[in-house]
Parts: sequence; structure tokens; C-alpha cells
Amino acid sequence: MCSNPQTVNLMQLKFFLVVATFQNISKAAEHLFRTQSAVTRAISDLEHQLNSQLFERHYNGVILTEIGQHIYTQAQAAIHELQQIPLLVKQQQAGSAENLPEPFFLYNTRRLEIFATLYLTKGMKNTASLLHITQPAVSSAIKLLEESLKVDLFIRTPNGIKATPICDRIQENIKRCLNIIADIPNQAANFFGQLQGTVKIGALPLIRTYILPKAIAMLAGQYPNIHFLTFENAYESLVAQLRAGDIDFIVGALRPQEQSSDLENQILFEENMFMVVRAKHPLLRKTTLKPRDLLQAQWILPRSNAPARQLFEENFASLELPAPQPTIETGDLALTRGLLLQSNMIAVVSAQQMKYELDQGLIKKLPFELQQTTRQIGLIFRKNSVQSAASQALIQCIENSVT
Repeated sequence: MCSNPQTVNLMQLKFFLVVATFQNISKAAEHLFRTQSAVTRAISDLEHQLNSQLFERHYNGVILTEIGQHIYTQAQAAIHELQQIPLLVKQQQAGSAENLPEPFFLYNTRRLEIFATLYLTKGMKNTASLLHITQPAVSSAIKLLEESLKVDLFIRTPNGIKATPICDRIQENIKRCLNIIADIPNQAANFFGQLQGTVKIGALPLIRTYILPKAIAMLAGQYPNIHFLTFENAYESLVAQLRAGDIDFIVGALRPQEQSSDLENQILFEENMFMVVRAKHPLLRKTTLKPRDLLQAQWILPRSNAPARQLFEENFASLELPAPQPTIETGDLALTRGLLLQSNMIAVVSAQQMKYELDQGLIKKLPFELQQTTRQIGLIFRKNSVQSAASQALIQCIENSVT
């Protein structure tokens, strides 16, 4: 993680929120135990960085401008993430979480960048190199955090630096905060119609072939300043990234809502699964396809914990037959396509996954219906997350692509 000169100063954001609350710089300065000139300068620097006037000045105070109100939600979300950290520490220590002081020591963007980078690299030398600072500067920043929180965040082991359990807990808050403030300059530009920024999408296999490319192409054509990052990891890895704020949302086959109480789903459509083979597969010549014909074949199936795999196995159980055992377990569409075209294997897919191959006649559906294999396809968000304007625009394009 390299420091971005455009990253917003967290202390300035805190000052901005307090001034917005009191609608008076003098009262805000008194509340913050800072001089009025220091608060005024912080607001001025923030406005200069965002190239926006955040407050209207009046003889008896200040009020948020429209752009100020637009930025306020993001700023509040970022600071809230940091305010939760002392609470998490107290809960870990089974102490009282009442009347905790404001964690001003956390309102230092550089300090949090050092923490996040060290958590990733697990090495002082690598962290210092990535951030272009000295190793003593890294040690000093971590020491200040540990002393302020009264906990050990990292411990030295024979194999290097290791994060403590409380460090694992608070790193998600810090990463979410850093991701939020990194997008604030884009939010300011978006307010004036200059839609820009980076949209980070967790793409599950089913959606990658047709709907997501169509939506991205649609939005990129309208707004060339938007940058897109897709992540194609397993569902569990994508959820971990979503919780940390490293991706904005996941799109693909939905899981039961009760599995993750901190996530929420938006259903886009439902789709059934079917079996496919290469165009000249021997099974296509059979007038009647029987279950035993399928059991003798080699199979390409989704991974064991995927919803598609569970539905497939339930289908065979309803026929009182053992489910075929896979020769290959994968969620990689390119690998599945190559294996189908070069072998007599059978794969279980949906129309969205193999749309182009089916349209071109490269693969064919087997005439054997899979019952009760309907899946819900949609979007997965972190509850109460704040989506950027660019992210909202892509979500709208995805919705338009399935209607």
C-alpha cells in the first residue's frame, strides 16, 4: 500500500464533522480543545483539497453546502469505523465500554496506512520500503497505537511478525476507513457530474461471462474516467474482502441470508442449471438418456461448498441415486470450457455461464432435466455500507442488463 497524496486527512474530517454539528467554528474549537484558527485552517485545507466549498459562512455561524452534505455521510462513516475500535478492544478485555474518550490518536491517516501495510506484509522492512519511510518511523507509529489502545497489536516470532487476535479484529475497521476516505475526492468530483473513481467488484463465476461484461462496457462507454477492478476469488475470500471494504459488492449466486447476518442480498433474477457436453458428444446420439449413462461419465462440477453443487447433489438424491463424483472440481469457466471441448466430460452450468458457447453451437444441453436446481442470482453488500456514485452507477447498469 503506497501513500496517496490525494488521501484525505482524517483529523480534518473530524473537525469538519464537529463544525457541521455545532454550525459554529468557535463552539467546535472549544469542543475539540483546539484554537479557532486551527479549526478554520483545517476546514480551509479540506475545501482546497476537494476543490469545493463545504460551508456557507454567516455572521452567526456556518451551515453545510449541498456538496458539504454530500461529503458528510462518507466522513461520518469513516470516523465511525475508528470510533468502534476502542469498543472492540474493551470487549476483548471484558472491560467497561462506557465513557470512552474520543480516539484522536486514530485520526492520523499516515499512521493507519502504516498499520494496514504492516498487517499485510508482516515485516517492518517491507512496510518501510513500500511507504518510503524509515523502519523507526514504522515502529514509532505502531508503538503509539499499542500504547494508546493498551494492547499488543503485533508480536515477534521466529517466523517474523504476527498479528494478535485483537489486531485481526480492528484491522477490518481500519481498512474500511481507509477505503472510504480514499474515495472522498471522487465523491466530490461526482457531485459536480464528473463521475470518476474505482469500482471494485467481487465476481462469482456465473456472472462473469455475459452480464457483468455487458454492464461494465455500458458504463465505461458513458464515463471513461471510471476504473474497474474485478476479483475472481472463492466466495469465502470475496466475503472477507467485502467485510474489509476492499471490494464494494459481490455479484453472482446468492447464499442463504442467515449465513451472514452482517451482509444483505439483492435478488436480480433466478436461473436453472443444466448439463452440457461438447457438440459431438456420444450421449447426444442416444434417443433416451438414462441415469446410469450419467453415472458412468466423467464430471466437471462446482466446488463442494458451492450452492450449485449442493443443488446438483440434491437433484440426484431426489431420484434415489448417488450423485456423480467429479473428476474436476472448479469454478473456472475457461478451464471448464477447455475440458468440455477436448473430452467427453459433462459439466453442470447455467445459461449465463455458457451463453456464447451455446449460441455458437460449441456445446449442447443434454436432454435430461435437472429438477429443483433454481438459483437466485444477485448482489451482496455489507450492511449499512455507503456505495460510491460510480459503484451505484454500475449497479444500475447490472440491473438494466438483466431486465
